[in-house]
Amino acid sequence: MNKSKILVVDDEKDIRESLSDILNDEGFEVFIAENAIKAKDIKNNTNLDLILLDIWMP
Repeated sequence: MNKSKILVVDDEKDIRESLSDILNDEGFEVFIAENAIKAKDIKNNTNLDLILLDIWMP
């Protein structure tokens, strides 16, 4: 069974790590990015199922 792929984008390290840990424990394949540049790179190179995005990033 293929794992659903989720991208977590947040500038706060603790939030990225917490969400990643929770989602990994639930069986998802998780990608993390701390800024829009890295998020765009991951999005362009990965067939994602969901993006969790902090909209109040610098």
